[in-house]
Amino acid sequence: MTPTVTITTTTTKETVLSTTETISNCLESNLITFENASTYSKISNGYHGLKWTNAYVLDTQLYPQWSDSGFYSAVKSGTWVAFNMNGERMTIAIDMPNKFSIKSFVASSAWNDSVTLSMVSQRASTYYKEASFKIEKNRSTMIELNWFDINTITFYASTNNGQHIEVFVIDDLCLDSTALSTSTSAEIKNKCSLNEILYQAHCYYLDGVGGECPYGYSLGSETVLSLIADSFIGLNYKTAISDNCCVVTSEKYSNYGINSVDQCNKQGPFTVVPSHNGGGCRNNTTKYRRQLTFCMSN
Repeated sequence: MTPTVTITTTTTKETVLSTTETISNCLESNLITFENASTYSKISNGYHGLKWTNAYVLDTQLYPQWSDSGFYSAVKSGTWVAFNMNGERMTIAIDMPNKFSIKSFVASSAWNDSVTLSMVSQRASTYYKEASFKIEKNRSTMIELNWFDINTITFYASTNNGQHIEVFVIDDLCLDSTALSTSTSAEIKNKCSLNEILYQAHCYYLDGVGGECPYGYSLGSETVLSLIADSFIGLNYKTAISDNCCVVTSEKYSNYGINSVDQCNKQGPFTVVPSHNGGGCRNNTTKYRRQLTFCMSN
């Protein structure tokens, strides 16, 4: 039988339970499983009536190469999980005077063991409670907080006493929906195909197609690319890997590109996205057969 681990925080004592335990008093309507949480990887504000910062999701079935990671061990319901991109802090919040209560969630470390996951919450925009505990890569942990009537919670993970930031993965986030200001009807609906991003009624994607978008699509602008580039993190090429990372857009010259040799012209998912003058792309006019291309639906 897995023992209960008790951790002492600044203001309270919290209990961390093994995932072999069931989530207590979490109605189905209160349980966020992140299944199809977004049309692309970044969770948009309004999902379950909350504001999400640096919160991303992925379907683990699309990434079998990560089967030995915390993305798989954290899965509790379905196949989708949430995570903090690049190890940066993740925040869940709601506009005052609204508030929510966080009861529990399942967590794993994405890539390493002995990672410290910490959380700090606010009630009425002032400090409320905090907690820190260890999570592992190949074994998930259920965290029971029972923090009530808060308006912000921030998660962050690290190793070596905070010297190295880490990616953590969560599933089955149990929130008290009676405290939410809106219902889950605010969730994003899937309107675009796989690896496409919905923005202002158009679907956008990146593909190695040499500047030629298929029927029903045309080249997107650099202006839109600059606004939604970060949303491609975690997505993949639409049909083909590129052979040149300067992005063909509707402009005459290409000024956006990927500047990472680890990501450029390599199989996704994208961990780095196009940026202005990235990869030395400046007033570029050359088009290769599989030049990286930014397409939008008509």
